[in-house]
Amino acid sequence: MHEDAIERVDRAALTLLRALDRHSAELSPYLGEGNLLTLRREVENLRRALLGVQMGPLYWDIPAEVVDEVLHAGPFLVSDAAERVSERLKQKK
Repeated sequence: MHEDAIERVDRAALTLLRALDRHSAELSPYLGEGNLLTLRREVENLRRALLGVQMGPLYWDIPAEVVDEVLHAGPFLVSDAAERVSERLKQKK
């Protein structure tokens, strides 16, 4: 259940990020550019939190720039991001 819930929330977050990318110009007059940027940052923070839950204690040992690189590398689920982060850490050792 836990993994399923993380995946469902993450899929919704990815869908929202895609919608913001597609429709931000149309939404801007109603929500304002600053609010759209804030919304995007908060959804990205949610995905970081989901990644932390997915990875457990290992997450806290990861440099923030590695997390940012992986999460911004493409539209994939945090379960895939967790694997990519683990691989990057192995490469750096």
